Amino acid sequence: MKIYSFFIALFLFFSAPVLGQKVIKHKVKSGESIYALAKKYDITEKEIYELNPKLKGAVLGLKEEVKIPNKKYKPEVKREKPVKSEVFSDSESSTTHLVLAKETLYSISKKYGISMEAICEMNPELKTGNLKKGMTLKLSNAALQTQSVATEPATLNSTILAEPKTITTISNETLIHKVQPKETFFRIAKKYRVSVADLQQLNPTITSGLPVGYDLIIKKGKEKKVVEVTNEPITTETTVVVVKPLSMENLSKADFLIAKASENLGTRYRSGGTTNAGFDCSGLMHTTFKNIDMTLPRSSYDMAKYGQRIDKSQAQKGDLIFFATFGRGRVSHVGMVTEVLDDEIKFIHSSTQSGVMVSSTKEPYYARSFVQVNRVLLE
Repeated sequence: MKIYSFFIALFLFFSAPVLGQKVIKHKVKSGESIYALAKKYDITEKEIYELNPKLKGAVLGLKEEVKIPNKKYKPEVKREKPVKSEVFSDSESSTTHLVLAKETLYSISKKYGISMEAICEMNPELKTGNLKKGMTLKLSNAALQTQSVATEPATLNSTILAEPKTITTISNETLIHKVQPKETFFRIAKKYRVSVADLQQLNPTITSGLPVGYDLIIKKGKEKKVVEVTNEPITTETTVVVVKPLSMENLSKADFLIAKASENLGTRYRSGGTTNAGFDCSGLMHTTFKNIDMTLPRSSYDMAKYGQRIDKSQAQKGDLIFFATFGRGRVSHVGMVTEVLDDEIKFIHSSTQSGVMVSSTKEPYYARSFVQVNRVLLE
């Protein structure tokens, strides 16, 4: 029995390499013919001649090599490599995300429902470099389980602040409308659901066309004025509004923006610069806010026209702070608030002398050139 098992094992050992070959190379022994080889390997003579055309009409020589088609050959089935998934799990404690083109840290945090700070904590390389296509980010499974994750990635569009729209001022029960270009009595009357005659009676000084910028009385009341708070961008000339404190989500965005801007501390000033090779003041803000898909105007003067102008006492981190460094009250410099301590505001900016740095409104230069604070992280 042992001898029988030995021969079976020996047969399998020698036949295994043969089964994996498409063609068997046979060395002719004494007395063998094409017919004998065909019978031995259970094939036809024609199949042998197809692989060995030179043997037709020739005599087989001793130890001559003849190619024999292997009927038992089974081609190896190649398994297709699995398509690399955008999101895959590499351990029980973490999940990884492959960064795609045009993705930002903000869009990824929104997609998975976890904070940008948590992503940065798990991926220390983000603290010293920017997010790049092809990077693999680690995401905590614990964070993913405690927060809702969207089943399908939402379509994210860059936030671009719109042009200023009409701001309606409510003076207690008095309603005032600032006339915009191409507006008429009829159009305004239709908007507020009043008659043209009533508008003309409340505004007797207007005898012909409506002058642009004119404060048209819609409804008369007492003189006390309260400005209606809107989420629309307003110009620097608009009255300062009272706003609610930043939400937890926007406070998180503000911390993230401060961290991204601080990565450039010490970078030199460069007029028109928007990279770590050099920034001007608005270039630093423009580049920093791009990290949360918000595109700000390119100049400090235009930036001052967007968002909500708020009282200095309401300033919070993430707000933009503006200065008239050339005098005459015209905005010419911008920074981002990083900290508020009682009556002192600290802000990060790019100065012409020292580059990217943190300064304070307690410094005499900035104390006398301060103009306004704008809230741009709106709900």
